[in-house]
Amino acid sequence: MIGRRPATRAPAIALFDLGDVVARWDPAPRLAEYARRSGLTPDEVRARLATDRFWQNTDLGRYSADEMEARICELLGCRIARAELLRLQAAAFAVRPEVLRIAERAASHSRVGILTNNAPLLREAVPVHLPELVRVFDPILYSFEFGATKPARELFERVTSRLGLPAGEIFFTDDQETHVAAARAAGWRAVRFESAAQLEKSLGWLAESASH
Repeated sequence: MIGRRPATRAPAIALFDLGDVVARWDPAPRLAEYARRSGLTPDEVRARLATDRFWQNTDLGRYSADEMEARICELLGCRIARAELLRLQAAAFAVRPEVLRIAERAASHSRVGILTNNAPLLREAVPVHLPELVRVFDPILYSFEFGATKPARELFERVTSRLGLPAGEIFFTDDQETHVAAARAAGWRAVRFESAAQLEKSLGWLAESASH
């Protein structure tokens, strides 16, 4: 396991990253559908949607969901209905059942939530297209709500304030080492995600509670 060994006492809340932790992230299906509808190649779609750091700015909360919809259609030169945009936002994520099971076990001891660098359209899409996340995780926190993205220290500080908890009562797992390091610097208990089996070992309080 990479990183410090976590304490075995259960935290008040365990936060999981979404992309490549709770769910595998693959934008290819979304890009392919955008390409089909616009008549562009996937590479052209990717380049257009990178204009003025569009995706990064949506994660920072600089676009509302309505503004995102309008800008995507403008950049691609075609009309895509809101319902279809929501479906395509969710289509990039394939939930990992093995991680979901770990989160369900953790929920017996702590609140479990998600902290993801993501935008308003995904928040709108999740209840409809990824309902299993809503069933297991509460809260689901999106970077756009805080005006900062991982690994910025401001994000972790603002999330800590939103949760109303001491930083040491927050556990966090993410596949990016820079995000894990930033969480630790903010006082959180954090480990890098490598696999479901490794994560389960990292959640020491689960094994300890099961032995009692």
